[in-house]
Amino acid sequence: MENIKILEASDISVWEYRKLRLEALREEPQAFGSTHKDQADQPIEEWQKWLNNYIEGKKNWMIFAANGNKLIGMVGAYQTGEKKNDYTQIIAMYVSSEARGKGVSKLLMKRLLEKLTNETSVKEVILDVNVDQVAAVNLYKSFGFNITRSDKLALGDGKEHDVYLMSKVL
Repeated sequence: MENIKILEASDISVWEYRKLRLEALREEPQAFGSTHKDQADQPIEEWQKWLNNYIEGKKNWMIFAANGNKLIGMVGAYQTGEKKNDYTQIIAMYVSSEARGKGVSKLLMKRLLEKLTNETSVKEVILDVNVDQVAAVNLYKSFGFNITRSDKLALGDGKEHDVYLMSKVL
């Protein structure tokens, strides 16, 4: 894993993005709000539209990690609302199983938070995390996120889960 590099959305193809996103939804459905089936059924034009929004980087951002030429992780964010003081939601944190435990998620989160701090007017970020995703909860806490409340959400596996809403002021 010495060849880990952080990539911007403009560095990857729509096919690479689609493959990693579908892997995430298939392997960890309890961690996402979308389902594998719903996303797999989307035409490639829709995937390209999503990727283009990340490349544009005005209200949507996505950072990727690669080991050599293989994508192994991603994390994104999107701004809600129209006002500069509206919060930004972190989404789609995923690291492939073979790359876990090697600091990839820390690299991704560090780069995303730097991007949001230095390149945008974002003042607060929030996220939802399944309480059973202990490693993810601990990662977010290590970056200064605080649990603001608990809730229940239906996630990509079709089941209702306890989730934490976490926030961080930038």
